Amino acid sequence: MQIDTLSEFLTQAGTDFRLFDLGRRLQPLEQSDFAAIEAGRRPYPWPLQRHAWLAVCYWQQNGGQPYVWFLKIPLDERGLFNNAAVKHFLSALVEQLGGDIHAPLTDEQQQQLADTPFTFQPAQDKLAAFHARLSLALKHAPSAYYQGAVDYLTTPASQHWQQLGLQGLADVAARLHSDTALANTVQQHLWQLPEPVQQALLTQCEHHPLPAPLAKAMIEAVSAEQERQEPNEERIALLLRATAGCAPFKARSAKLSSLMSLQPGQPLLLTMAARLWQDLTDEALLLQYLTLLADQHGELFNGLFAELVSVPALRPLILANLHNPELPAPLKQAFGNLFAATHG
Repeated sequence: MQIDTLSEFLTQAGTDFRLFDLGRRLQPLEQSDFAAIEAGRRPYPWPLQRHAWLAVCYWQQNGGQPYVWFLKIPLDERGLFNNAAVKHFLSALVEQLGGDIHAPLTDEQQQQLADTPFTFQPAQDKLAAFHARLSLALKHAPSAYYQGAVDYLTTPASQHWQQLGLQGLADVAARLHSDTALANTVQQHLWQLPEPVQQALLTQCEHHPLPAPLAKAMIEAVSAEQERQEPNEERIALLLRATAGCAPFKARSAKLSSLMSLQPGQPLLLTMAARLWQDLTDEALLLQYLTLLADQHGELFNGLFAELVSVPALRPLILANLHNPELPAPLKQAFGNLFAATHG
């Protein structure tokens, strides 16, 4: 039996499945969009290091244990799937199943598949965010750590934070956009939490949409940090990253522009490329960002340029400005150096 795509395999095997991207941050991927990507009709929307980082959860339609694959699929220079890599993985998969795609995988077979070059192990924070979002998508109960996290966030002084589980905080973050009371509780107590708890919760927030008041409070916290005698750039980056699950909004875009005018260090620039690239679809913000990179952080320019130009939402905008005569001199020079290195 010839099976060329993951969707074909999962469908013919009689499974239901959900897809998520785990590259820059956790994002759900619709099956219809994925089918178009597999067919080569569109590039992968969130490439990272020329790969698609996928979480695939599937289960038999008549019930049974869900399985999860974490797949790292190479992309070509246009951002399209490397179909040879996908077929290689599927060939190994069908071999494990003895040619019967309807056969359930044993734990040993799952482990053997995990040893292929097309799988990866997510970082713990992304893994926790994934399980939290998946339980919501499948209408399952949150983890056993959830209620303890809610109780602690409601009355932080009443118990020791060391007893909290990361998965509980991930379950909280995943529900903030739909649970107004929970979001209000978090906003009320967030800045009084011990630093490790605050940092873990903010890190989880970046993987999910947030209510507008909470996202705005995080931008206001950036302003408060700026007013300190010695602002912590890592904390500013953490607060901005926490809003990454929200579509670009005016307060964040304005804050990013004002921060860049202050000649910031690497934490902000790396955060913008890795998490807040959607804000760079604003051409003025994009050119401000690239100019700052070229003028103050030339050592980062080539690598971050390569990452940004690989993002389909940014690529046309960047390419359209490569020969813009109005570009600032540092950016023109950086582009020139880049072309010289490319054409060697």
